[in-house]
Amino acid sequence: MAEDKKTSSKAKKAELKKPAKTMRQASAKTRASAAKPKRVRKAATAAVKPVSAVGKALTTHYHLNERNDKHEEKFFSKSRSLTPSYFKNAWLELRQVTWPGFKETWRLVLAVFIFAIIMGASIAALDYGLERLLREVIL
Repeated sequence: MAEDKKTSSKAKKAELKKPAKTMRQASAKTRASAAKPKRVRKAATAAVKPVSAVGKALTTHYHLNERNDKHEEKFFSKSRSLTPSYFKNAWLELRQVTWPGFKETWRLVLAVFIFAIIMGASIAALDYGLERLLREVIL
């Protein structure tokens, strides 16, 4: 009976061990997970419809009165948009922005820290030198 328990516990341990994955299986799993859309992407695509509907309403030109055949350009006869041209142009410029990658961001952060340390050290040295000079001259 004791032997049966030992063999059954060994069999359970053997069943619990997962077989080692091959490179092909790991590669297939990675490709499958890469094909799935991310949560952020899903949320962004869901938000596109209402945002684009509002955008279309704001950028549409509205005519308050019908235009005259005489081509009189009065205030109410011109076509109007709900958004000023400044906001349209600002949005177009913002769409052209390319954000830096992870490596470039950290490289620029490091450059800022080095510049700040060098400037701080030079100002501290100048302050120390001027203080010593003024103390010797005045006192």
